[in-house]
Amino acid sequence: MIANDDERVLITADGFEQLQRELDRLQTDERRRLSALLREARADGALDDNPTLIDLLNEQSQLERRIALLEAQLAAADIAPPPRDGRVAIGSLVRIRDLETGEVFEYELVGSIEGDATNGRISTAAPVGRALIGQRGGAQVEVATPRGSVMLKVLDVVATSPAQRAA
Repeated sequence: MIANDDERVLITADGFEQLQRELDRLQTDERRRLSALLREARADGALDDNPTLIDLLNEQSQLERRIALLEAQLAAADIAPPPRDGRVAIGSLVRIRDLETGEVFEYELVGSIEGDATNGRISTAAPVGRALIGQRGGAQVEVATPRGSVMLKVLDVVATSPAQRAA
């Protein structure tokens, strides 16, 4: 299945590489590991009363679903061009201040399939990511979050691509 333009998803170059590495690992190392374990479990005798085999077959099914998902995501992915004009875009490193608490946060803005808030990677599909897109340093934005409305100030916007950091 080929993704059409409506199904294309922007992603950072690093995010694309991470997904590709995970796919490669799952297709080689994990498939090999599971195959060996399945051979052992099948050799243990009766197939109809073999809880280990059933668990391994379930694990294999989950593995194949994850591989299929990664293949689909990579097929639909377009690497976002590096941000160039000082505005927040996919691939920007953004420092923001919560104007109510004074706390400062640093996030990398990433595509919707690579968000990982616990590691500072905010998706453009998340409320904060949507509010930050297109903003410049000094801008103030109001963000509707699950915990209520938050006022944020953009302190700094830096491109995260090596070429942009070197410039």
